[in-house]
Amino acid sequence: MRPLVLTLCALTLLAQQPNNPAPTTEVLYLSAAQITTTAQDLASTHQLTHQFFAEKTYNMEVRRLVGPQPILLHSKKSDFMVIRDGEGTFMTGGELVNGKPGGGDPGDMRGDSIRGGTSRVLKPGDVMFVPAGLPHGFVSTVDHVTFVMTRYDTK
Repeated sequence: MRPLVLTLCALTLLAQQPNNPAPTTEVLYLSAAQITTTAQDLASTHQLTHQFFAEKTYNMEVRRLVGPQPILLHSKKSDFMVIRDGEGTFMTGGELVNGKPGGGDPGDMRGDSIRGGTSRVLKPGDVMFVPAGLPHGFVSTVDHVTFVMTRYDTK
């Protein structure tokens, strides 16, 4: 039993460490071509996310989603997204339906849907800011939607 407890403690510690720390002595510049290449890599490998950096209180990534995703509610973090490619219906606000704990921070939730929210069709060039505490998520996509996102603590 003791090795199991030690292993779980080590995994918890590793999960709290950033996989790819943010630069601290230089600017991170990503051209439109680099973002496009990253999105194409995600499509060819069927992965959802490429993190450029991840710290405990913030991260920056590209996501490429196909179809609906679970509805999320972040207790402390806000999302800032710029749609790059594709199209999707994004739902926000309202009430999280069948919410269960899940996510990177205490109080984060995942749910099946949103009751009474607002939906918007997001297309390339659109920008979305979702404050901490609001349920949100893509409920559908037209083929796919690709976006650059930063997530950071605001509470």
